[in-house]
Amino acid sequence: MSEVQGTVEFSVELHKFHNVDLFQRGYYQIRAGLKLPSRIPHRLAATIVEQTGDSSLSSPCVHENNVHSRIFQILYRNEEIVINESMNFRVHLLLDGERVEDALSEADFQLKLDLHFTDSEQQLRDIPAIPVISSRTLGLHFHPRRGLHHRVPVMFDYFHLSVISVTVHASLVALHQPLISFARPGKGSWLGKGSLETGPDQSSMSLENLVFGAGYCKPTSSEGSFYVPSENCMQHAYKWHKDLCLLLLNAYRGLHVYYTVIMKEIPDLPQLKLGKRTDILHLLVIITTCSLKCILLFSLIRLFNRFSP
Repeated sequence: MSEVQGTVEFSVELHKFHNVDLFQRGYYQIRAGLKLPSRIPHRLAATIVEQTGDSSLSSPCVHENNVHSRIFQILYRNEEIVINESMNFRVHLLLDGERVEDALSEADFQLKLDLHFTDSEQQLRDIPAIPVISSRTLGLHFHPRRGLHHRVPVMFDYFHLSVISVTVHASLVALHQPLISFARPGKGSWLGKGSLETGPDQSSMSLENLVFGAGYCKPTSSEGSFYVPSENCMQHAYKWHKDLCLLLLNAYRGLHVYYTVIMKEIPDLPQLKLGKRTDILHLLVIITTCSLKCILLFSLIRLFNRFSP
């Protein structure tokens, strides 16, 4: 099957860390990472949203696409530390071009939160080496049309009894022709396990057959620019392209609806100017009636790039 590159962006915020009954006084840190199954070709990039709050001992950083919070000190039972650190995970995936929405719905996104600890100030000089003492993994039930908007308290294990409150937002932000190379499971691997290969899959269906359907025949060089696909192939191309546009439009609409609800609940939040619905529908009409050349090039559609309240 020929593939489409989809981009999903996750916005994660760590709010407050509450020590219920940690066994030891010392220095703690939260590390967050987004995980996907290795069977899904993907590329991941993590960034930190700039914060204006004070930091102690160490500022947050990104290490191997995992976000490290600042280090904080815990001294007492029932102590509460305000973290207020935001991060973005931007993931590019290769999706089956004939079932893009289903492939996104079935993707097993997971947010892994690790609690690290040391009681030695000397060890703070080598932050990546601070050992992990507890870990939790959240399954992120992402829907390509509605996105994901959730706030949850995450409790670590009984021996390290503490809670971190987390907010997660996610949205589909782009669908287009694959533009970057992806690591794929090796052909000799069993059940997707084993070595990874980088580069295009030569056995994939051609882009033209994906757009125009299985009945499409590639024109010979002698036919040049005068070749015209059959009416059935053209209708298949229009419907396939329209479905991608509608999926992106619904993703934008889901984000817009959630933002509108939040603004009604908390009117003091700063207002963002979002595109009018009529403007987006007009853009959809232009895209779905564009020339055949634009269809083949998968005009880069980015209706809503980032959710940033």
